[in-house]
Amino acid sequence: MNEWKLIGTLTDKCILGTDGLSTKEPRRTSRAILINDEGQYAVMYAKKFNLHSLPGGGIENGEDEFSALVREVSEETGCVCDSVEPLGIVAENRYHADFTSLSYYFVVHTKTKQAVLHLTDAEIENGTILKWCSFDELYSLIKDIEHETNQRKFLQARDLLALNEYNQNL
Repeated sequence: MNEWKLIGTLTDKCILGTDGLSTKEPRRTSRAILINDEGQYAVMYAKKFNLHSLPGGGIENGEDEFSALVREVSEETGCVCDSVEPLGIVAENRYHADFTSLSYYFVVHTKTKQAVLHLTDAEIENGTILKWCSFDELYSLIKDIEHETNQRKFLQARDLLALNEYNQNL
C-alpha cells in the first residue's frame, strides 16, 4: 500500500474563495467507505453539528494508515475490516485555520452483523450515531446540506471528493 493516488486537494481558494496556504505539518487520518454484506454504506451522524461524514479519524504515533483504519472502523462502527482496498488521498490546506491534513481513504467491506460502537466522550457528547444506507442516500446525506462553518465545509468537500472517486470506479 505504498503507492497512493492523490484524489484531490482542498484549499481556502476552492472552498472559501480566499488566498493563502498554511505551512503546518499535516495531520494524517484514515477514512473508510464501509460497505456491509447487504450493500449498505456506513455514515456517521453528529447531531450537534448536523453533519454526516464517513467513518475514520487520526493516525496515532506508531500507526500506519492501515492499522489506523482498522482501529477507527472498529471504534466508530464496531465492524471488522474483512477486505480493504486503498482508494486515494485527499489533501487539505486551510490557511484560515493554519491547518493541513492528509486523509487516506479506503474501500472496506465488512461481514459484521451486530456492531458495538466504542465512541469517544466527545463523539457521544456530539450525539454521534452510525447509520446504514444506500450509496445514493449516503451521497445525498453528505452533499445536500449547506454548512455554515468553514470546518464543516471542508469536511463535506473532503468526503465528497472520495465518494466521487469511488463512484467513478464502480
